[in-house]
Amino acid sequence: MEYILTADEMKNCDEYTIKHFHVPSAVLMERAALKCVAAIMHDKFNLKRVLVVCGSGNNGGDGLAIARILHERKVNTDVLMAGSPVHMSPETRANYESCVSYGIPMRSSVKDDEYTLIIDAIFGIGLNRKLERDTASFIEGINSFKDNGAKIVSVDIPSGINATTGEVMGAAIKADMTVTFAYYKKGLMLYPGIEYVGKLILANIGVTDESFAGKLPELKCISKKDFAANKQLKRPNDSNKATFGRALIIAGNENMGGCALLAALSCMKAGAGMVRVFTHKDNRQLILDKLPEAIVDTYDDKIDRLKLADALKWADTTAIGPGIGRDSRAKELFEFAFFKSGGSLVIDADALHILKRYKLSLKKEQDREIIITPHLKEFASFAEKDKDEVKRDIVGNTTEIAKTYHLTCVTKDSRTVISSKNGECYVNTTGNNGMATAGTGDCLFGIITALIARGLNPFEAAVFGCYMHGYAGDIAAAKCGKSGLIAGNLINELKSCLEAADE
Repeated sequence: MEYILTADEMKNCDEYTIKHFHVPSAVLMERAALKCVAAIMHDKFNLKRVLVVCGSGNNGGDGLAIARILHERKVNTDVLMAGSPVHMSPETRANYESCVSYGIPMRSSVKDDEYTLIIDAIFGIGLNRKLERDTASFIEGINSFKDNGAKIVSVDIPSGINATTGEVMGAAIKADMTVTFAYYKKGLMLYPGIEYVGKLILANIGVTDESFAGKLPELKCISKKDFAANKQLKRPNDSNKATFGRALIIAGNENMGGCALLAALSCMKAGAGMVRVFTHKDNRQLILDKLPEAIVDTYDDKIDRLKLADALKWADTTAIGPGIGRDSRAKELFEFAFFKSGGSLVIDADALHILKRYKLSLKKEQDREIIITPHLKEFASFAEKDKDEVKRDIVGNTTEIAKTYHLTCVTKDSRTVISSKNGECYVNTTGNNGMATAGTGDCLFGIITALIARGLNPFEAAVFGCYMHGYAGDIAAAKCGKSGLIAGNLINELKSCLEAADE
């Protein structure tokens, strides 16, 4: 698990490290510079001629230290100062004077065909206002060096990106690689900022969790290592089908059998011991043909309440929504599942639309484990907010809904955000744009349901389910490409994901 910090949280950590643990700022700056140089060397960038573009703040100080270290290693390195020396911090000035003493060329202007590598150390994480026109033009000018084959490495964050929101503050460096220090920054993990980062390297410079002073950040992400280390994803040798739980999926009216099938397939492939599907009778043969391992119960114009009650009693966890429609029959299905089911309840798609009528009930159900999985438009409808407003602060809005209605909220977007009812929040880092296609949401719905059935608590199931979903999508994209990737490709790779966790 990795923490993801806002700009203020990172500044507080730095200050606490310097003041409380007596690690000088100059030491942190030198470590940051060494880590950047190591990353540049590791990725074998062309060092025929390097330009380090430096602002006057501490990010510029990192850049000047990088220029000195490269010079020491006999790399042909120039410096272009983008900030006024008058505003330099003591540490930045010390590195500036060191570069001057070493005779490193300080350029006032450059040509865009002179350099093979540009190191961006203009603005750090403190940028929180729109750039003036001249500064924005300067940033775009640096980006134009790429037209002649130069690569760009950004120090800590691409200059022009807001470290807290990911917003482009008028213009931003389009990096090929970003080396960020100590912790991931929120603006590096969310759109649009993530599109400017390139390859992201997290470098340890000696700022540790002790510098949170007991106030841990609420935003986190999990890694492949965390996924592989989760013991609940491993299958014990002494087990049977009941060990891995019984999942009930209520999905698919007479025109939407594919939703029910994809959800059930994903649930079974994600390791649920038994999957039972409650669906319209027209979908029975489709599901049994493709997934004979499933138990299939059906309804027609009227719902057999005794049959549904039996299914709900049988299940360890229940999931409802994809393709059930929004008519009176769908409302009846939802109400029965919402008020009569035991254990956890996963709610998606059409059921989210119906759930809006029961917000007061949600507020009262503080002990019930409910998981909602809306995409951005569904979230905006449920929250009664504008979609663009939600997207501007997807983390804050997701956390607000989760805490207000005492549930786990999975807000699906280019970067999916998961919040617990207590406000603990994760950003999912797996997945790709090939997954922006019909049916992949039904797969996530099925995966989360399976993990709850297997014994993960609902919030953990949502976090690890989102990771598995994106991980499978990434494996599928590597095999068949992003264009034309379909939900079935993703489902086929769930086996590979679970094998990685089960090693």
